[in-house]
Amino acid sequence: MLHSHSMGKMMNEPIRNMVTKRLIGVITGTPIRIGVQRMVEFDISFLVITRNGKVVGFMTDADIKRAVANGVSMDVPVEEIMTPDPISVDINTTVREALDTMSRKRVTRLVVTSDGEVEGIVTLRDLEDISRQKIETFISRE
Repeated sequence: MLHSHSMGKMMNEPIRNMVTKRLIGVITGTPIRIGVQRMVEFDISFLVITRNGKVVGFMTDADIKRAVANGVSMDVPVEEIMTPDPISVDINTTVREALDTMSRKRVTRLVVTSDGEVEGIVTLRDLEDISRQKIETFISRE
């Protein structure tokens, strides 16, 4: 009983506590090769792609695999292969609402905004990790 209450409480928390502040990305026009080098350097599975300070897409591992499989030159700009038009949510969105949005839109990452300005991103993995930590904390208390 306590367990489901604790999980329910977590689902209603705002995602503001789970937002990744350190966005690693490149601007449009950057060659894919440079983007991939940055991903390797920081050991990350996606890059944020920006134009004029606005997030316009993500370049993911899957985008790169598709590009390589299709023989796309690594000198082509990142926007040619990125996943465009990222879905954004407000920083006060609850974990439940964020998960619902991810499910409905079939995405694994969301741009998080506050008053229209990008605050960071939240990924499905971030939310899973928080859930796992809460469950592990709960179990260790028993």
